[in-house]
Amino acid sequence: MKTYYDLLRVAPDASAAQIKQAFRQIIARYHPDKVQHLGAEFQEMAQVRSAELTTAYYTLIDAGRRAEYDRSTSSGVAQPPQTVHPAGRPDGADVAAAPAPSMEQSAAEALDMTFQSLRSGRDVLLRRAALARLEHLFDQAFATSERTSVPGFDLSRLSKPRLFDRARGRPWLLGKFVSKLDRQAVQQAWTQAARANAAKKAAVSVFLLSGDVATGGEIAEVIAAHNRRRADSAHSIVIIPVDVRDWKAMIPTDAEPAVRSLADRLRTT
Repeated sequence: MKTYYDLLRVAPDASAAQIKQAFRQIIARYHPDKVQHLGAEFQEMAQVRSAELTTAYYTLIDAGRRAEYDRSTSSGVAQPPQTVHPAGRPDGADVAAAPAPSMEQSAAEALDMTFQSLRSGRDVLLRRAALARLEHLFDQAFATSERTSVPGFDLSRLSKPRLFDRARGRPWLLGKFVSKLDRQAVQQAWTQAARANAAKKAAVSVFLLSGDVATGGEIAEVIAAHNRRRADSAHSIVIIPVDVRDWKAMIPTDAEPAVRSLADRLRTT
């Protein structure tokens, strides 16, 4: 199994600068513009590899995550995936009782399973890479913050209290990856953020990430409705939808300057 160092083609003792340079050189090969002339299956493979490379980069570029990764790989804790036999039982029980499929059927089923596995793996890696990228920027934005666990969210950074925070509320960044970013996802995120903020009364900015985003009109409509609702609410919550395919963010006009800057940096970091 390839390590993150193998994926980026760097030595285990490579410096942060070497890792960054290697990542930029390799990731460019899998940019959508470079593979758009290929078939859909190759484009999906490119997305999977891009997610793998991005996960490797954000793991190795961070000293803490890199040390943890090195410890886990050196201890050999990784286990090979469990083989699923035709009868659907891991131990292969009752396989003989199942009718033998034809050669054409076996090939078609194998191909279908391959692409289902590819899509599933792509989605998992995309989620992991997107959250790693957002977490990296959260840590940069809030060097000193509380890492609280918030139900319904993947990331949470609540700034340490300061005197001037009492008037406007402490800045609080929340991050969440959803399989489909639509009206329901935005409404659910707002409800969960309001519930979490009931006691802290902070200025909450929710980064809602997805690789499957509804039409701009639908998102804009629900954001506008949310803003009207926020005007009549005691909760200061801003929802920022982000399409991780190109890292474009729909930034509300009343978002804090620091939050707007953070959303802009998602596209360039």
